[in-house]
Amino acid sequence: MKSRLNKFSSFASCILPHEAIFLLEYKKFEDSEKKSIVDTMIYNAALIENYAEYNDAIDKRKYSYIKNWCTKLLDSLDVDKTLEKLLIWEKLIMTDAITKEDEKELIRILKSSDSSHFNFIKLYDISRVYRHYLQIRLRYKDFEIVHHFIHKYRTDYEYSKLVNDKLHDATNEIINHYVHKKDTQNDWYPWLKSIFYNESLDGYNRLLAWIRIVFIAHNKRSYDILEDKFEYFDKMIKSGHFYSRRILVNFYSQYLLYHSSFQNLEKATYYGYLSIKEINNDYLYYVNNLVAILLRSKKATEAYDILKSSQNVAKESPNFHSKIGHTAFMIFALIDLQKAKQAENHAFVFLTAFKKEIFDHRWHLFFTAYFKAMLVSGNFPGIIKNYTTYKLKEKDDHYSESANYTPSIPWMYHLALYKLGDLAFQELHKILLDLRSKTKEYHSTMGNDDLIDITKLVLKNDFGKIVW
Repeated sequence: MKSRLNKFSSFASCILPHEAIFLLEYKKFEDSEKKSIVDTMIYNAALIENYAEYNDAIDKRKYSYIKNWCTKLLDSLDVDKTLEKLLIWEKLIMTDAITKEDEKELIRILKSSDSSHFNFIKLYDISRVYRHYLQIRLRYKDFEIVHHFIHKYRTDYEYSKLVNDKLHDATNEIINHYVHKKDTQNDWYPWLKSIFYNESLDGYNRLLAWIRIVFIAHNKRSYDILEDKFEYFDKMIKSGHFYSRRILVNFYSQYLLYHSSFQNLEKATYYGYLSIKEINNDYLYYVNNLVAILLRSKKATEAYDILKSSQNVAKESPNFHSKIGHTAFMIFALIDLQKAKQAENHAFVFLTAFKKEIFDHRWHLFFTAYFKAMLVSGNFPGIIKNYTTYKLKEKDDHYSESANYTPSIPWMYHLALYKLGDLAFQELHKILLDLRSKTKEYHSTMGNDDLIDITKLVLKNDFGKIVW
């Protein structure tokens, strides 16, 4: 690719497959070269590597035109961009500073919108503020348009607010189930499903319902309930109802989790790479999801490269759930790259700096990674010391109620005991068989197969004596 097109190619490489559908739908160019540029963009959007090159013989000004056209088109469809405008207009109305052009656009939106508008609640709130602004200025014609909107959709607005409040109650129970493994008092799924499919309701509430349905599927490991909802959500994005880059990359990341639950790692990887094309507040979460899949697919080098490139984001992140996940996956990647001692040192430094945060958020994942690093590097006393010092047996016993529990920590602890001569082989054999039966499902970091592999590595000549 010629350097003069680097800026454009960098922009074009961030176009997502669903956005390419919009480009195809709105592409109405008579100029064959402009059509060619957009066609190449559409073709490349479905790829994560081996992109087709752009024709550097085409006038650079046409590339600039297409870039501006794409940006303007996608911004006009983006529900988050619309929300940004609404928030700005609200401030301008309240400070008596809204421009004539902004008022025209606001009136146009009010005329063409109903209760299904994605940002309906905010639009209604602004209408109430705008009505005061118009009324005191005796602007009867615009006042009537706004007043009509408020009067017509008052009941829908009240309902949307009630739904939003109830979603808060549902979220409390669903998150408690995820964090504390407490069963929910209510079965929220039927209600959330009805909200998600309610096409007369605002898109924001429907999106919140979708996210909570996904959480329930993860909590219960019931991914089959998501199939029809992914299809429907896909349709809603393509229609523009749910489109924004933020929503779209989240959709791709959830698709990664969906496909990985059915062991379709190739598709999971594809959607994972799409999800990290946009850097936002959830970028680290998306990186962790993709890296977990790459490690399961034995692509440690790819995983390590992504972890390294996102290291600064991880360092600055206030989200310790994602921050600890990033560190744990870095440890796993280093182990797979035959750098177990480096992995162990990395874990030790992180534990020293963030001990409290680790136990507040993701102690099981972190110590699974740390113990594996120590096991591979031969630091068996280190495992015993950490297991005892941090009372991991009690914590692991409690965590065993989790739907995706894997006995990785006690498993590696007993291997260390054996290697130090503190546990007889027959007793180890019996303990490992008992622990293996407690694995409830395949885990994204260390499942049954991984535990057997690490056992084979550590026991070497003695491994063949174990009858699984």
